[in-house]
Amino acid sequence: MRPYKPLTSRKMSFVEDLIENLPIGLMILDQDGRVLRMNRKQEETSRIPRKNILGKTFAETFPKTMEQGLKKHYANLLKKGTPFNFVIDRYIPQYNPEQMTYRARGARFSSGRYFILINELEKELYYEKRLVEARTDELQVSEKFLKSIIESSPNIVISTDLEGKILIFNRTAERIFGYRRRELLKKKVDRLFKEPMFFSGKEGQAFRPEVLCIKKDGNLFPASMLASEVENAAGRKIAKMMLLSDLTEQKALEERLFLTEKLALYSELMGGIAHQLNNPLIGVVNFSEMLLRQMDEEDTKKEMARTIHRAGKECLKIITSVLNCFKDPHLTFTQTDIHDVLRDSIRTLKEQFGDKLGTIRINVNFDTKVPLISGDGIQLKQSFLNILTNAAQAMLPKGGQLRVATAMNEKKNELQILFSDTGRGIPKEYLNKIFLPFFTVGNNPGRHGLGLSFAYQIIKNHDGHLKAESKAGKGTTFAVVLPLRSCLEHQ
Repeated sequence: MRPYKPLTSRKMSFVEDLIENLPIGLMILDQDGRVLRMNRKQEETSRIPRKNILGKTFAETFPKTMEQGLKKHYANLLKKGTPFNFVIDRYIPQYNPEQMTYRARGARFSSGRYFILINELEKELYYEKRLVEARTDELQVSEKFLKSIIESSPNIVISTDLEGKILIFNRTAERIFGYRRRELLKKKVDRLFKEPMFFSGKEGQAFRPEVLCIKKDGNLFPASMLASEVENAAGRKIAKMMLLSDLTEQKALEERLFLTEKLALYSELMGGIAHQLNNPLIGVVNFSEMLLRQMDEEDTKKEMARTIHRAGKECLKIITSVLNCFKDPHLTFTQTDIHDVLRDSIRTLKEQFGDKLGTIRINVNFDTKVPLISGDGIQLKQSFLNILTNAAQAMLPKGGQLRVATAMNEKKNELQILFSDTGRGIPKEYLNKIFLPFFTVGNNPGRHGLGLSFAYQIIKNHDGHLKAESKAGKGTTFAVVLPLRSCLEHQ
């Protein structure tokens, strides 16, 4: 190593004076990295007298600085003359415990014999960076929180740019529409609505009580929509936001309430009619019985009288069942074999339609595990017979296949009875109306629209429910569900 020779002169030049009073720390090193000179600012920054530094190498005097990332740059400067401009953001000074930002720049003089190091400790920059980091963290937390709110919202949240291309499509939207987010990003939002309206109307905020939305599978569902424009801090419109609420369940509830109200009126009407018919029917049964006693066995008209007597008694049973149905249906509940009731209903169906039913194949598939239930066999027969009649009329005169099946759901403790036909089906717009009193599809002479509503009321009285699924031209399935737990409680 060459001997140390300090830079001295009898008279300080203007350049030396300039170096001494620079507002940034400066050091001049020799080829071995020894400090030949350092100015006043560097002495203040280092917090160590310069006499303790001069003649020593920079690496020897400031090891902590070297360890914090400067070592490689420093070595390349001395060996190759490679200049550097290096920043340590969270710098811990050698002789100062306060953390700050450190900037070091190094270069070689043109003579190649000396090197210059400029060192700055930027306390204000450090605190500004920390403030920016804090604000960035807060923003990220806010963005994460906002994203979490959007993703967790029970409502559909969709955001688009000003051209209507989708930017945000939350999890609820994915679940209800059936699309994955990636399928719709940057795609036009119009595809989600039957009648595009969001981008062609008044600006600002708009509420629509109901819009029709289109799922991926093509099915429609109703929704309410609140739409608004999104502005940036400068007040410039940058996006549009839609908040939609699926009204499917609400509509179904409204329809059930509407049906219940209608059926309540129907119950009063049917109860009144049954009461009015009850007394005349008692007369028919009693007088026909008296007439039979007075007639000789050889009388050719006695069989007609028996038929009148038998039909009257059957009507009286039905009327009594109807009256009980609309009063307290559980009064007539007994241990009932549901399969016997179904077989009797099918037998009566064949008697009513006669040869016409020859074009219809009836398949029966009963679950042998189904126990006896507590119910009114007469009422249940009327309910099943009305459903079977409806199915037969949907297939005639062309014919088809009628399937009657029962199944136990042991987990839910329910009995399910299915009536499936291959008839012409029920148009979708009528499905929610078929259980209303006096509602019929098309012009059907002799059909008054009471059968299915009566069937619905009977099943409801047995603590069950009746629903229908159908597609026009592809048949209909009626499902009767009886909760066995509720039925057994009435034993």
